[in-house]
Amino acid sequence: MIGVRRGIQPERVRFQARHVLFVEGKDQNALDPKVLSELFDYGLRIEPLGPAYRIKSVAEALHPHHPTYYFLIDRDHRTIEFINHCWHDFPNPDTSNLLVWRRREIENYFLDPNYLIQSRFCRVQQDDLARQILQVANKRLFLDVANHIIISIREDLKKNWIQIFSNPDDFPSKEIALKKLNQANEFDQHRIRVENAVSPEEVERRFEECLEEMTNGNDQLAFGSGDWLDRVSGKRVLAQVINSRYFRVISTDGTQLQGREKINEVAKDLLRNAKYVPADFTELKRLIAKRIEETR
Repeated sequence: MIGVRRGIQPERVRFQARHVLFVEGKDQNALDPKVLSELFDYGLRIEPLGPAYRIKSVAEALHPHHPTYYFLIDRDHRTIEFINHCWHDFPNPDTSNLLVWRRREIENYFLDPNYLIQSRFCRVQQDDLARQILQVANKRLFLDVANHIIISIREDLKKNWIQIFSNPDDFPSKEIALKKLNQANEFDQHRIRVENAVSPEEVERRFEECLEEMTNGNDQLAFGSGDWLDRVSGKRVLAQVINSRYFRVISTDGTQLQGREKINEVAKDLLRNAKYVPADFTELKRLIAKRIEETR
């Protein structure tokens, strides 16, 4: 298991440094590297690498040459079936040593009032905290559902729907090249696919389906009902909850923290001192520790 060790030899440090977890975030002050640095005691370097699409591309390029590089991204539009496959088979070269949070963003894990109430910076009772989370999340509900539909349609239409040509002998002239392009059936098929995907009927169907999944058919969000806690914009909701009067964080110079610094401090403190942490955090630590042990 991962733990603190003293008197580590330089060779040991170099060995451990080859294990790197790349996460989302523009720099070391982003929440992902801040939180995960608290989760892992040693033996793993954590590096922010920008947005998910960049991490996924880097993962595909690097994992064949660096099997001790691991990649962790937000759930976003990805299906739970794909996500569970990544966790179950990690590390898996077929998925480029990729892991995907089961919730939309790392911030979503802190929206559980049973977890967040353990913060020593929280100044209210758990029921008040839960109501605040629900109030902020409900205000964003239809926005988050609408954005989910946009992202899902956009991702569906980005799929590789036509193959490029390969034989130069089939393209001896400009006229023949244009003729072959215009005769490609894939263009007509894709045009129909786009028209169907963005039709009012299909947009409404997707919207109603997503809303039903998130709310379980209720008018308002409720804990334990629907999968909204996994799919709302946790980054936006958590920022409003923590940067309210419900939390108070004092810096070493006596000033009250606000913004990203306040959120980071609450999250780091929870990882250090909470009686329990979300199951995905524990599972991530176990998988990485197992991998480090296996590659000694």
